[in-house]
Amino acid sequence: MIKRLRHYQQGCAIVLCCFGSVVAQQRYQQLMERLAERYPDCDLHMAVSSKMVIKKSKQPMKTLPQVLADLEFAGYKQVLVVSGYLFPTDEHLQLKKVVDAFGQFSFSRYAYTPAIINQSQQAGKLLEQLNEEFSHAPLKLYVFHGAPYLDNPGHQSVAYVRDYLELLDDNALVCSLEGAWPFKLIERKLLQKKQSLGYDSQQRPELEVIPLLLASGNHFMNDLHAIEQILNTEFDVTLATDEQGQAFNLLGFEPLFDLLTQQIEQGLMQLDVQFGSDA
Repeated sequence: MIKRLRHYQQGCAIVLCCFGSVVAQQRYQQLMERLAERYPDCDLHMAVSSKMVIKKSKQPMKTLPQVLADLEFAGYKQVLVVSGYLFPTDEHLQLKKVVDAFGQFSFSRYAYTPAIINQSQQAGKLLEQLNEEFSHAPLKLYVFHGAPYLDNPGHQSVAYVRDYLELLDDNALVCSLEGAWPFKLIERKLLQKKQSLGYDSQQRPELEVIPLLLASGNHFMNDLHAIEQILNTEFDVTLATDEQGQAFNLLGFEPLFDLLTQQIEQGLMQLDVQFGSDA
């Protein structure tokens, strides 16, 4: 056993595990660069769970098992896998299974962070900051990806976000692109909201469509533009953008970065990794 331990001479590796994006992968890369600056004593790596993203990317990418196998062979003493998933649904559950499996046979210490929407107080703060970011919008429609299976344990987090945002603002509604709370259902609710606010059929009140998407890649280009076209007959629709005029994305939303780094630092403490006070 002592002889085997001598092969584990590297320090700590941080692996950002995310779904990935065909058209907006640079947003994940920018996040990686920020994390590398914040944690200079750790080696940063990325794992992508979407096989389609891996196949279509011009840059070499690997899945989480491939990345962890490389780190195991390289001899890292500690490995923290950062969940780059908004909700603890299918992808996050698979992440947990993979990390736990590696931890069963390795002499390395493994840990993983929770999904981003996990702890109620942290999630509530993030959602309040998001609501404040779009407080100018008279009507708001938040759109998240969703999860198809209602027995998925992550559905509680999805429901929490939906309820919280709609309780924060009476003129906000939330729908998904897949699974519960489909857009077609919420579309009728929006028309009812328009009538309740006193608008007639000829008026088009302002409505901002806000993606609750990490990268806002293909879904923004396809699904949200389709929603915009459908609603434009009844509303003056705007698709939310960031300060640079790009599609609004949660990866570029500073409060989300703050929450993610809180989770990372908790994970590093779990591994007993020391990081500077200015990290």
